[in-house]
Amino acid sequence: MIAVALGLTAACALAGAAVLQHDAASGAPAAEGFGAGVRLLGRLLRRRRWLAGQLLGATGLLLFAVALHLGRVVVVQPLLATQLVFSLLLVGALARRRHGRAGLDAALWGAAALVVGGLVVFGVSAHPVQDRGGPDVAAVREAWLLGSAGAALVLQVAAGLVGNLLTRGRRSVLLAVAAACGFGVDALLLKAVGAHLEAGEVLSWPLLALAVLAPSSLITAQRAFQAGSVTQALPAIAALEPVVAITVAGPALGEHLSDDPALRAGQAVGLLALLLGVVVLARRGPWATTPPSNGENHSNEDDDDGERGHHLTELHRPAPNG
Repeated sequence: MIAVALGLTAACALAGAAVLQHDAASGAPAAEGFGAGVRLLGRLLRRRRWLAGQLLGATGLLLFAVALHLGRVVVVQPLLATQLVFSLLLVGALARRRHGRAGLDAALWGAAALVVGGLVVFGVSAHPVQDRGGPDVAAVREAWLLGSAGAALVLQVAAGLVGNLLTRGRRSVLLAVAAACGFGVDALLLKAVGAHLEAGEVLSWPLLALAVLAPSSLITAQRAFQAGSVTQALPAIAALEPVVAITVAGPALGEHLSDDPALRAGQAVGLLALLLGVVVLARRGPWATTPPSNGENHSNEDDDDGERGHHLTELHRPAPNG
């Protein structure tokens, strides 16, 4: 129960971080070609909104790490999908403050209920089990985890290169998928780091792998936010991240969901409801923003280097239904 509470609190913090990060990244000047992610990160480091989002995100990540240590990845990781619901509430509050109305309709609240209800059903029917195994099994699992981290890193590099050939919307989705794979593996590495720390090993290979993959996932997510709207990037991350973590947790950590047929059905129904809610929120959410054109004027109050920032000035516009 403590792990679940910490996981939900972490999701709330990460939702706030994502809103702030997108608000800053979507207004950053476009950077393409080799090293585009690094140049983008350099610009964002001079934006106070983005830095505030990073501080909030670090807090959420710390809470999430503790939740993973206390609970099972297959149960804690799906809780992060609620960050989309918290983002809905946060962006609705921003819209009410800036435009006098939140623009939230019954379909959005129904989708939010699907996400929450799906998580409840999934959590009740999960009944996770831990396969202990011996030294040989542990070596295989470590190879799986290291291989998954390497594959996620290669995917992110490939997405960054291929994305330059795509339109902004498709680039955003591709980068978001790559970021989600990285974040999913990051959760498993965090779990492994906690186990090594508990055993008295401060410096471990999961920590080194996390030190490489986590920044890469962060940069890939920022590029996804820059290339499109939250509608395109955040839902893909929120939906795929737990799926990747649950899928890899079995061979990499020995954590499995119950294989009882009735419980399997409950797990499937819960995940289906969760993903359906995420899709509806993605298509109808009030957070759809229009990337700024080169000639648009935006506030620069948060840009120490004088670059033009981008605020969520179009939150009142409904997302396209197509």
